[in-house]
Amino acid sequence: MSTPQPSVGRNARWLATAQIARSVIQLIGLAILSRLLSPADFGVMALATIVTNFAGLLRDMGTGPALIRSRDMSPTLVNSVFWVNIGAGTAIALAIVAFSVPLARLFNSGSLSHVLCWLALTFPIMSFGAAHQALLERASQFRTVARSDVLSYTSGMVAAIVSAYFGLGLTSLVVQALVQSSMSSLQMYLASPWRPTLRWDLKEVREIFGFSSNLTLSNFVIYLNRNTDSMIVGKVLGAVALGPYSLAFKIMLYPLQSVAYVAAKALYPVLSANQTDPDKQRASYLQSVSFVALITAPLMGGLVALREPFIAVALGAKWASVAPLLVWLAPVGFVQSVLSTAPAVFMVKGRTDWLLMLNFCVAMLHIACWLIGAHFGGLQGIAAGYLVASLASTPIHLGVTARLLDMPFSALFRALRWQVVLGVGVCLFATVASRAIGPLDWPALARLIVAGLVGVAYGLWHISRFNPDQMLVLRRVLRFA
Repeated sequence: MSTPQPSVGRNARWLATAQIARSVIQLIGLAILSRLLSPADFGVMALATIVTNFAGLLRDMGTGPALIRSRDMSPTLVNSVFWVNIGAGTAIALAIVAFSVPLARLFNSGSLSHVLCWLALTFPIMSFGAAHQALLERASQFRTVARSDVLSYTSGMVAAIVSAYFGLGLTSLVVQALVQSSMSSLQMYLASPWRPTLRWDLKEVREIFGFSSNLTLSNFVIYLNRNTDSMIVGKVLGAVALGPYSLAFKIMLYPLQSVAYVAAKALYPVLSANQTDPDKQRASYLQSVSFVALITAPLMGGLVALREPFIAVALGAKWASVAPLLVWLAPVGFVQSVLSTAPAVFMVKGRTDWLLMLNFCVAMLHIACWLIGAHFGGLQGIAAGYLVASLASTPIHLGVTARLLDMPFSALFRALRWQVVLGVGVCLFATVASRAIGPLDWPALARLIVAGLVGVAYGLWHISRFNPDQMLVLRRVLRFA
């Protein structure tokens, strides 16, 4: 099967549109749901999400990226991958149901077992559309993927709000997950012209097993790394404390991870198509990581400076405990967004074994810092431990990525230095403006808007002064053709 030459800009435009839409829907939806549901409801769902996050990383067992990377992809391979995914999704769902009661006892939450049993259905549902999505991405049909993503996410959020309005409580969050996963798989299936048959060949699956198995194990380690902190909070401090902690991540880190997702998703097909041209690979990677930092650095800087009025406006006074966590978690979001494009390099170079080893070492460092932070500082200690571990592991992660691309580490430093200064500058200017108008006793919304505009003004000046080329890239990515 032949595929058209992919374009990072074209891919990124559609993915960025989808992620911006999702971010807006996320913020609006959470603003509504936070007033209809209790912190305990979000806490229980956060515990359940620790388990259901497996759906995103195990639904295709690493076979999706393998299909995209494959130069000679046969119809039999696609068919085999489809049935492997269905079998794996069903097996995982049965395992979750079997362990739902012990997990509920582990986290001292009686309602958790019922939530897990219903959410287990998302595994086979999402596995059903995984191969179809991989084929669409391989063909650079990101417009179709983006449309399906927005429609499925919107459907899930609307279903959750309606359910919560009619008093279903925690069940409304379960409804959201089921509706979203069902709509996503259905749209992927209908959009792709390929249809599965009962024919499959285990030999063809084995040919990509080395790549996909290491990638799956690596994603599993990443999953543990991203969810062990929630496990620690839930076990040590309880579901009530986990509610504010999980919301801090959803509101602050989700927009950043969305930007990073766009860059990584748009970059991977381009790197795969240029496997014989190292210079284009290096240029594409540096452009992507620089663009991600350009977006996420000022966002994080501004949100650190305006965390209190932002939380007051977005969530309400009862969630004030979220604001102090953002001092630590916002920089974590920036670091993670910068690192988000690195796995594409490991995958396209065929070194998923290196990726697995690196992620394992990073996970051990994070767990150690979280445990120390929980012991000495409670909820804020865990957030602080997250930042310490992220800053300590970042140079190693970027160094290995630079080695795979055969470029000096200084090239990465040059690509990121002005973006870091930009983030710090936005934070300082927005902080000064916020404190200057503080004695005026303005409402939280007015304080957020005025101080935010000051930060935006500095950001635009900084970009025009130090990153004029990046301003052109930003306009090109956001421009529709």
